[in-house]
Amino acid sequence: MRTSTRPAPVDTDRDGRHGYDRVVRDLERLATTPDGAPHRQALREQVIREFRPLVRNLSRRFAPGGNGAEDVEQAGMLGLVKAVDRYDPGAATGGPLGYLVPSIRGEMKRHLRDRSWSVRVPRDLKELAVRVRSTADDLGQRLGRAPRPSELARELGVGTDEVVDALGALDSHHARSLDAPTGDGSEGGDDLPLGERMGTDDPGLDLAAHRAELHAVLAELPERERTILMLRFFGDQTQSQIAARMGLSQMHVSRLLSRTLARLREQLTEQG
Repeated sequence: MRTSTRPAPVDTDRDGRHGYDRVVRDLERLATTPDGAPHRQALREQVIREFRPLVRNLSRRFAPGGNGAEDVEQAGMLGLVKAVDRYDPGAATGGPLGYLVPSIRGEMKRHLRDRSWSVRVPRDLKELAVRVRSTADDLGQRLGRAPRPSELARELGVGTDEVVDALGALDSHHARSLDAPTGDGSEGGDDLPLGERMGTDDPGLDLAAHRAELHAVLAELPERERTILMLRFFGDQTQSQIAARMGLSQMHVSRLLSRTLARLREQLTEQG
């Protein structure tokens, strides 16, 4: 007989209720406590602290790979505080989480839309880019591969060209220091500072000039090459991360990426 090593759920208070029930009870007690009550501030801080793991979990969804997760979490904490202060048990629909989560997610989206873009991008394109990234994660899990732009477009109910533009906008999502290395830190990699590469040929620039045709070319790529390209340029993953995910060597990923970019440039040039 096999014995499970998974720990059993632990009750977190003397009444035998689980942690979530206790947190909800504290939130509802806070909502009915008068503003001038001596213990209200301490109870408020306790409720915010108890719901912080929820914010942390949501932040991981908005910051895949941990990129900018701390800033996103801080934005989510602002949304949590606002929701906790406005919470009304009698008026909230969908239970406490149904009220808190939209406020937390809203602040996270606002942060990504307004504060974390390195170049000026139209607001509607920023919002679509956030939706595309989230949808790409969900759809990729269901499909077991990187989704095509046309598939993302169907899922979101928008045009394929709009998805392609949003994917391009994601390239400008994070500003980089000119002193930041451009390699991924792997052995034999090229770690020249970004500033030293200014003015040199960039294999991705050709793609930027042909965004309208990009979605058709991507759809024609072999599955593995398309996945590598999506992860590298639209998933903000390094070559080493892609290699580990796909069970390849970093050098093999580098060669595949270079070959795929060359193929894309050739096809886009022919179409242009």
